[in-house]
Amino acid sequence: MNLEERSIVHGITGEKITFLESCHETNGEYLKIKVDLPPKGEGPPLHYHKAFEELFEVIEGELTITVEGKNKSYFTGEQVKVPKLVNHTFYNATDKPASFYVTLTPGHHFEESMRIAYGLIADKKINKQGVPKNLIHTAILLKMQDSNIVEMPKFVSGVLFNSLYGLGRLFGVQKSLEKKYLPKHLIRK
Repeated sequence: MNLEERSIVHGITGEKITFLESCHETNGEYLKIKVDLPPKGEGPPLHYHKAFEELFEVIEGELTITVEGKNKSYFTGEQVKVPKLVNHTFYNATDKPASFYVTLTPGHHFEESMRIAYGLIADKKINKQGVPKNLIHTAILLKMQDSNIVEMPKFVSGVLFNSLYGLGRLFGVQKSLEKKYLPKHLIRK
């Protein structure tokens, strides 16, 4: 797969993700991506993961990473590890682009979820806040990427989204999203 096929671009913000080492290439041990974040670019809302840890390594520019409520700027060559269950997010507070690697260990379904999310953005199936208009799509994406949004009430993130995720799988919504937005080698059988 060439570099162009490995990259996806957020249709609104211009953020670019390049999948350098996919889970299927590392037997699920890890996923390594490169993120090119535009000036003043924001990452996801404050969240945590139960299934994997993340290692952020800045390769160009300045990246601010929030870990457990503390903001810290990181520069070229610096890195920070975010363990499982730790609240975090990132953003670019500067007027210059920032590039960084993220390694997720163990590998997860993050690549698939991001390819689907960026596909939904390209197809204008999101609202002005960047959230899918279809709540089942939101539940599927959050479950696939194991993202637990800190400010979301536990009932919504737990009971409601787990139920919607189950309905989405039962009625083939996840399969249809995978078929539409994923390259063949990433579609689960």
